Amino acid sequence: MRSTSALCAFASAAVAPPLSLAGSAHAATSTTFDPPGSIETYPRSIDANGVITGNFSADKYIGHGFIRAADGTITVFDPEGSQVAEPAGTDGQGRVYGSYVPHDREHERGFVRDTDGSITTFDVPHAHGMTRANAFNQQAGLTGYYSGKHQNPTGWLRTPDGAIATFRVPHSIFMLPYAINSAGVVVGVYVGKAIKIDSFIRTPDGTITRFGPPQHGEVDADAINADGVITGSYYRGDTTRGFVRAPDGTITLFDPKGSTDTEPTAINASGVIIGTYKTADSIVHGFLRNPDGTFQTIDHPDATKATRALGINDKGIIVGDFEDATGLWHGFVRTP
Repeated sequence: MRSTSALCAFASAAVAPPLSLAGSAHAATSTTFDPPGSIETYPRSIDANGVITGNFSADKYIGHGFIRAADGTITVFDPEGSQVAEPAGTDGQGRVYGSYVPHDREHERGFVRDTDGSITTFDVPHAHGMTRANAFNQQAGLTGYYSGKHQNPTGWLRTPDGAIATFRVPHSIFMLPYAINSAGVVVGVYVGKAIKIDSFIRTPDGTITRFGPPQHGEVDADAINADGVITGSYYRGDTTRGFVRAPDGTITLFDPKGSTDTEPTAINASGVIIGTYKTADSIVHGFLRNPDGTFQTIDHPDATKATRALGINDKGIIVGDFEDATGLWHGFVRTP
């Protein structure tokens, strides 16, 4: 446990004036933010209340966790002995869930930061050095992977009551759960004996369904919404495209115009997909794909080489980051 007195809380964020983003049909605006002292800010998720979690560094050595409230207030925290804190999300009640790497960098542990600032750490039973948290849903819990007996990554799920269950895709060499929805359905990727990456869906009763692309290649399931719509990346040779998989199993491939590399990152309850894409000039842009298949490009005006859209809530508020002219990263929140 770690008390609130050991945490650094800041009364307000370093906030830049609102700005417009390219490609918005509704004059969306964005606010740039950094925790005080940050030289690199990496947001990761946004909840229904507009609370953002992520991490930042003031020295490119220590990665601190942060919580940004909807009013811009930023609270910084670190599990005891942490080298890099990696929050996965919040539960809407003020608790933060994630994992962290201790100073020895020899293993990784899970954590829960309670509303009073105290932090409880945990390990998956029988984990050998790593308990990695990848995704959180306030109704269903936390999921990720751990290193098993032979150091092969294996899936785990921690429900809101603290119970931990482990699971694996039968006959897989390793697996990486990437997302969980409110029904407790987990999606991710696995590698089988054919040394080929494909995706899996795990329902709360433990049933696992595997799926691959409609054509030759590999698929990487990265996100799932409440209706069971899945999005991620499709790989074939040097080509990377986005895909969306309907609950009936139908897969549609997509790309923003001019994309040479498309990587979806999140999907909300309305079926709006966000992510990143690269153009021939090696510039990385954010994108928003509407359920009707139309796109909007998201480019931060202060970005030089990259803008990334990373999380979206059901109100359509997007969190992401961008790289400035000096090569440093900053967070932004985009409001429709």
